[in-house]
Amino acid sequence: MNFLSHFYFERKANDAQRTLGSVLPDLLRNMDRDIRVFPEKEPEKYLKDEKLAKIYKGWIRHIETDRIFHNSVFFIDKTQQLKAHLMPVVANTQVRGSFLSHIALELLLDRQLLKDSWLHEDDFYNQLSQIDKESLKLFLNLTGIEDPSSFIIFFNSFITDKYLGSYRNMTQVAYALDQICRRFWPKGLGEHKKTQLTEALNDYEIELAHNYKSIFNEISDYLTKKHA
Repeated sequence: MNFLSHFYFERKANDAQRTLGSVLPDLLRNMDRDIRVFPEKEPEKYLKDEKLAKIYKGWIRHIETDRIFHNSVFFIDKTQQLKAHLMPVVANTQVRGSFLSHIALELLLDRQLLKDSWLHEDDFYNQLSQIDKESLKLFLNLTGIEDPSSFIIFFNSFITDKYLGSYRNMTQVAYALDQICRRFWPKGLGEHKKTQLTEALNDYEIELAHNYKSIFNEISDYLTKKHA
């Protein structure tokens, strides 16, 4: 799931440190996809300090949420449906349809949450702006990242840019998907293909809008029972 979808499960807790933890795995990967850290393997490192423990709790909830999502019937069905819409888009490009449908579904879910006012991006960014930076640095140190300065710069820029709100515009969703594809395939999709992608996403979104909330309900039920 993408940033706002993870925030959906934390929004009522109003806990900046936990919200940070819930998106930290993806933030780290977005900055450097070669980063591999596994704090869940050594929980005792993070549970002695209250702020570290909250970041760690968010991290664990992120892992649980992604595990349920990626193994759900919803994910399997929706990515297959979306892939059928996107195969003409990726034709004659290096981009894999399975990859694009996976990422596109996640961004479309963020977009649905914004469109239907289940959350607002300002609440997300405001919480992240309130986190304790020293606790974040210490958490990263404990995971094995000796110099977190590059990540702090990236994190500050992420908050300043506030680009997630732009997903209300489908052309921005298509732009974001092309940028993600370029990390793996430098040529990306190209301008004509981005227009085609926007049209395909608009067509598919009509279908997705009918029952997208079911996956959020499924994951919410699990998290409530697990962490009651």
